[in-house]
Amino acid sequence: MDEEITYPNHFSNIISPVLDIITNYGWYMLISLVITFYLYDKYLRSLVRSYKAEKDEAEYSAKYHKNPDLLSERLRAQEKRTLELQEKYKRDLELFKQKQQEKEEKKVNELLDKYNNGGNTLGPSTSKRSQSFKPEYNPLMGSGSSSTYKAPKRSACGGGGCGK
Repeated sequence: MDEEITYPNHFSNIISPVLDIITNYGWYMLISLVITFYLYDKYLRSLVRSYKAEKDEAEYSAKYHKNPDLLSERLRAQEKRTLELQEKYKRDLELFKQKQQEKEEKKVNELLDKYNNGGNTLGPSTSKRSQSFKPEYNPLMGSGSSSTYKAPKRSACGGGGCGK
């Protein structure tokens, strides 16, 4: 019963050499990876994009060259969509102009009403704001309880210095 059961260490047999390679050549691998990404970004990305664009253009032209009816149908649909968008834009523009005109008319009517009813006047008014104050209240005089505040005296030396 004292026998120990041993399991095969396949996992450690695989991981050990990989970790040895990473510990010995890790910095070289990291630097080469950074250089590879830089070169791809700088040079290869534009080549890949141009290749894809040329390939897509060739597929497009081959597709519509084989079937001219498909091309004419697509062009008609494109023209129809363009006309629909133009009509929608014109409707929106007319609606916007109408709203702007209504705003201008409302503004003019308000100004006319204001000046027909006496315009701007000086002196006491009967507006809600002036009636809401107490008649004995004067904001320039301050309130009675907080009038005891006095500003501190200024010394000749700034910051409380002068040889203390």
